[in-house]
Amino acid sequence: MRDRPRIRLVIPFALVAALLLIFYLPTLQTIPNGSDHYYMIDVGETQVVLNVWGTLHMTGYPLYTILSSGLVAILRVLGMSPAAAPAVVSLVWGLLALALVYALACRLTGKAWLAALMTLALGFTRTVWIHHVIAEIYTFGLIILALLLLLALWQPPIRGRLFWLALVGGIGVAHHRALAMVAPALVFAVWSDFRPTRKLASTLILCALLALVGFLPYAYLPLRALAGASWVYGDPGTWTGFWDQFFGREAARFVGVPSSLDALVANITLVTNVVLTDVTLPGLVGGLIGLAYGVSTPIYRRAALTFLLSGLTAYIFHVALYTDILSALILPVTLSLAFGWLLAMDGIVKVVPSLISFSLPPRWEHGIPYALPALLALMLAVALVGQNRAFIDGLTEDPTGLETIARAEQTPPGATLMLAWGPRHFAVGFARDVLGGLQDLRLVDHNADFRTLVADAPLVTPEYTFYNQPVSWWEERLGGKVYLSAVAPSLVEIKLSPEYASGERLDSIEASIDCAPDTLNLYVTWFAPERPTQDRSVFVYLLDANGSLLAQADQSAPVYGWRPLTTWEPGEAVRDVYSLPRLPNAATIRFGLYYQEADGRFVNEIEHALPVQCDD
Repeated sequence: MRDRPRIRLVIPFALVAALLLIFYLPTLQTIPNGSDHYYMIDVGETQVVLNVWGTLHMTGYPLYTILSSGLVAILRVLGMSPAAAPAVVSLVWGLLALALVYALACRLTGKAWLAALMTLALGFTRTVWIHHVIAEIYTFGLIILALLLLLALWQPPIRGRLFWLALVGGIGVAHHRALAMVAPALVFAVWSDFRPTRKLASTLILCALLALVGFLPYAYLPLRALAGASWVYGDPGTWTGFWDQFFGREAARFVGVPSSLDALVANITLVTNVVLTDVTLPGLVGGLIGLAYGVSTPIYRRAALTFLLSGLTAYIFHVALYTDILSALILPVTLSLAFGWLLAMDGIVKVVPSLISFSLPPRWEHGIPYALPALLALMLAVALVGQNRAFIDGLTEDPTGLETIARAEQTPPGATLMLAWGPRHFAVGFARDVLGGLQDLRLVDHNADFRTLVADAPLVTPEYTFYNQPVSWWEERLGGKVYLSAVAPSLVEIKLSPEYASGERLDSIEASIDCAPDTLNLYVTWFAPERPTQDRSVFVYLLDANGSLLAQADQSAPVYGWRPLTTWEPGEAVRDVYSLPRLPNAATIRFGLYYQEADGRFVNEIEHALPVQCDD
């Protein structure tokens, strides 16, 4: 192995990396994230933070943030878009991680092409692929995991291996606490290094000190907070806020024993299904067979048991003590199974010659044993591509972020926009803090002091907010009854007092049509001199010149269904907005209130019509 020219080891991985890039690059996320899938929930925040040298959610991930922010800055100087640059950084970290995996696989087996095929299949597993093409922390963590395993299993032992493991392990745990799950496997792998000598105590003390070095980057969090960075999570500028970040107290709700046997079974099912999706059922079986073969083979026993311990520890902790899906715990399981594939392929290579009863030409004797494992690895890779490509495309191309930004641009000047902490909030934050738009907008999340905010400026939120933060939630936080009114398409203003206007009858209205490039927005103000005693639904029809229906925007009640008529105050004016597609043959918008009789008939109680007149 040492005598083999290095170029012969580089070529297989270079081909694998090129093939992976052919599939990775078309799925790379190049727009502000909007997906709320668990893979994507924090991506938008990372897109913002890496562009403005901010800080991330607990536990902060400071080393990742520092290094990745620097790379993003370089990529932007080179002309890359601010939305794509953070994903490219993940791609860089991921390819480095796969290079380390490939190097370890070569070292274990001495078979570069088998190592390359295993690395290729690993690269197409879902959790590995998705984190190569989005702005997330996990490919950086995969570098550390792969490096720890490489240090522990490299033969002959690397000089000062315990010290290197302590240093890198401390960096790993400081990056993500879940990396501590690999510790039992590492201790097993290097157990012979812990010789009972008089130097053992000093060695362990030095290892502990080296491990603490990994936590030094945490100074970044208070420094950025005190410097007034535009995007800082929590309050790391105070001791309390800093320790909240450091210990990740916010995530404590996910850690703990399931509350019942049913909950444990559900967690086992959930985690197992994620693993099965990652590696497929044949991949799971093949990985376990390969690890079993490794345990039974003296030259691979130590490595196979190390991979088993690493994967099992992460899996058991995940199902028994963590009640949500965490990619940092899935990746060790997937990686261990991938090394099982490597060992299984190596076993096949060694077994095939003994199964062939006929003689082969000399030039075939070396290649034939590799054909079957190569075919199996390629079949697995193809199956994973077929399973994952469209799924990943759907996540990285989700337009919700762009749509949320467009919606936020319609917020009335000077208003405060509340978007609950999550992907939509991050998308608008990206537009404001990275792209430089929406500078007149005050953006807050669901933890804001709304009593102070509503006293200073209009308070606005999207209509879907009320599914998670209903009217009662707002009334509790604002300390009184609230009154909802639409102020723009899909945006609702929250007021502590109603708007009054004179109107003699319920069907007294003010209405107008605004012609946007793609939509027709109907603005309506309903009036009622007295509180209505019955609720009514709203119909909104877009008609052509012949009266045929082109589109509709009905609602169960005004203000996107959140202001039933029986909640109106006497004399209140309730503003409303309805959006319809802008079609070339649109002639009229007919709208009004209706109800349903006991026999099922629909009755239009109030009806109005406006002609569609757009200048362009």
